[in-house]
Amino acid sequence: MEARHSNPPGPNAPLAALAVLPNRTLAQEFLRALAASRAFEVMTEWTSYPPVSKLESQVRQTRPEVVLIDVSTNLGQAAALIEAAAAFRPPLGIIALHTSNQAEALLECLRAGATEFLYAPFTAELQTETAARITNRFRGAERVPARHGRLVVFTSAKPGSGASTLAAHTAFAVHEVTGQRILLVDFALSSGTMRLLFKLPEVPSLAEALAAVESNSLNGDSESWAPLVQRKGGVDLLPSPGALSLASCEASKLRKILECARPVYDWVIVDLPTVFDRLSLLMLPESDHVFLVTTPELPALHLTRKAVSLLAQMGLSPDNFHVIVNRAGKAGQLTLEAMAKIFKAPVHASFPNDYLSLHKALSAGQPIGPCPLERALWEFARALCSRPQGTEAQAAPAAGSRTA
Repeated sequence: MEARHSNPPGPNAPLAALAVLPNRTLAQEFLRALAASRAFEVMTEWTSYPPVSKLESQVRQTRPEVVLIDVSTNLGQAAALIEAAAAFRPPLGIIALHTSNQAEALLECLRAGATEFLYAPFTAELQTETAARITNRFRGAERVPARHGRLVVFTSAKPGSGASTLAAHTAFAVHEVTGQRILLVDFALSSGTMRLLFKLPEVPSLAEALAAVESNSLNGDSESWAPLVQRKGGVDLLPSPGALSLASCEASKLRKILECARPVYDWVIVDLPTVFDRLSLLMLPESDHVFLVTTPELPALHLTRKAVSLLAQMGLSPDNFHVIVNRAGKAGQLTLEAMAKIFKAPVHASFPNDYLSLHKALSAGQPIGPCPLERALWEFARALCSRPQGTEAQAAPAAGSRTA
């Protein structure tokens, strides 16, 4: 499988496009006409059908307005890609390309969710008309929300590192620091602990939010969110569902939940599965702040180094995420500087091992009370809130935290 990249278009350029063109004869004919029409600017071109996950990742990275898919080579594979692309958010135009006006292919593509169906010869006039329809439908429908809350995610390299605990109590600390609207979401679908941490009832939960997505009743307004969340200490909570079968729900639906939450809340703080989980890998590039939680134990250190390497392969450098060491400070443990050398990434912050205070909070089902860990969380939240939105790469280490 090969993807060729060109420079992205400027703001006044034709529609930015991602092209999947295994049929090279069709590709050459289409691109020749494209040179005359200049209706689309192909930012990325695949010469074979990619897996859905690869297509989804490329769409997130390049943010095209249109996906061009050759459906003549393998209609089944092409239709599966069209169906997946039709669920992407924000929506984009999907143009099926064929060598001829084949009725069966046309129907299959439209059923899968294609916006347009073009067939040879791909005249400049036909391309221009198609681009105009796509522009009217999608560019004109763009919405700028009144507010766009920050998306903060916590994940870990090894289960049991305390990412869920830090995510949960950071949400309350951010509320204490800012007084703003906070949504804490548990996307650790099969291993979430938010319900246990705060002694929450079974409903509402993420299951109800997913049902609202299915029925198209979830919107970016407070009214649609009110019946879906539980409230604790000024923070709105969306715990994971009790039914484990929901662990296989599509990432696109979970993205829709976050998309609708961010116009309503100033901060959306998400507890993700481990960093090696597909859902986490899909969510990390879209987040404003990413925290990778580890502990000083050797298995966790080893997996964290592996995680940093994996994120680098995805194009995420240590500037795009921060490593946090939880339960630090025991005698005989490695220093933070030594850990950073193992990770090949700096340690952004560390938190003390305050088991008794956490146990007391867990027993009461309440946010953690005054203690060294609570003070560290408050300083961490204050530093997080001081960073300008969308500048994770330039963020400074947390105030009061030790860095390597």
